[in-house]
Amino acid sequence: MKIDQVFEHDISQELAASIQALLMDSFSEIYPTDRIYFKQLPHFRLLAFNHDYQLIGHVGLDYRIMNLNGESIRVLGLIDLCVSKNVRSQGIASALLLEIEKLSVTRNI
Repeated sequence: MKIDQVFEHDISQELAASIQALLMDSFSEIYPTDRIYFKQLPHFRLLAFNHDYQLIGHVGLDYRIMNLNGESIRVLGLIDLCVSKNVRSQGIASALLLEIEKLSVTRNI
């Protein structure tokens, strides 16, 4: 498995179609059919691919500054974490979460 970090503005039409298919499959009854975000467009995404470079996992990430008792803190929100139904329970979501944790720690988020 390979995990890529992709900024929203770099997503090709082909990749957007793969993301849309995964999101629709994962959230079939509620996900919009005309876009690759539910309510909030992520700043970037982590995408998991199998050895054939097929998309098998996704998480959108939203970077914000928030106020916590008068102190500005950096926050990374998770959006639409999902894994393809045929490869669930194989640690893919855990691997995505671990990548987020590594990314957050090295950037003081």
